[in-house]
Amino acid sequence: MGSFKSALYRFFSGRRGLDQLSVALLVVSIILSLLSSILRLGILSTLSMVSWIYGLFRMLSKNIPAREKENQWFLSKYTPVQTNVKQARIRFKNRKVYLYYRCPNCRAWLKLPRNIGEKTVTCGKCQATFKKKA
Repeated sequence: MGSFKSALYRFFSGRRGLDQLSVALLVVSIILSLLSSILRLGILSTLSMVSWIYGLFRMLSKNIPAREKENQWFLSKYTPVQTNVKQARIRFKNRKVYLYYRCPNCRAWLKLPRNIGEKTVTCGKCQATFKKKA
């Protein structure tokens, strides 16, 4: 058993391993596989397999700089979407307590408590001043 374990350690040494893009590819693969079994579409099964193979390739790759570059590109596209979704969730959760407005200058989100009447608001980001009814 010890020789198998050491052989496994030697095989995985210097490999990229799991990163955010690999995890996303594997999750997409599982979702496509489930959709393929429900909808009986062969193209979804093929896309699922391609996604799974590419994710596995990325995990076992020894070309770490190339995989890191791909992961950074993915994160540059994914992180803003993830941030917007999280902020939208928070705004939805607090919708009964706060009103949310965008600054007309810089488009930053501003939060005002409900039922306070008309208020002069100063943006924390660009210091623009404007009136809003809450």
